[in-house]
Amino acid sequence: MRAPLGIFAVTFAALGFLSPVHGQEHGAKGHGAKNVSIVNAWARATPKGAKVGAAYFEIKTAAGGADRLVGAKSDAAGKVELHTHIHDDGVMRMRKISGVDVKANSSHLFKPSGDHLMLMDLKAPIEVGGKLKITLQFEKAGEIEVDAKIEPIGAPGPHGSDKKGDEAMDHSKHGAPEKPQEHKH
Repeated sequence: MRAPLGIFAVTFAALGFLSPVHGQEHGAKGHGAKNVSIVNAWARATPKGAKVGAAYFEIKTAAGGADRLVGAKSDAAGKVELHTHIHDDGVMRMRKISGVDVKANSSHLFKPSGDHLMLMDLKAPIEVGGKLKITLQFEKAGEIEVDAKIEPIGAPGPHGSDKKGDEAMDHSKHGAPEKPQEHKH
């Protein structure tokens, strides 16, 4: 008996989604990569002397692959923190968060003026055209390494994306968060 063509299409689509090396993914690898994938990892270049930078990406989960991003690290920075932006009395403020939950079979976008990684105490400027190695730490998937492509200062998105999101926040003009807040989805 011959299987309907639709079954093959669904199977190949599912395998492509679960594969840790599918088309738009950048350097994601780790034992949890079968349920969690990182797509379009990028960071903005920093000017010489800058001590902070930011990185962005999209987390995608497979069916049954709910997880929580709880931390990150990079040899390029002394410390990496998860941050978000909130509106507080009409002012957009950056806050450190303890983690980000991603439901099964969904995605969560880290973007300028949204959730992002703060790279603090940079050891050298982040330069256009290079790659920034980041290790993301998940509760279930464990550590997943990504190579974030370095885009120009002020880039609105990865790879010259013309999708204009919120304007990027200049982190150098904002003080430390008053208190950490949990960000729920």
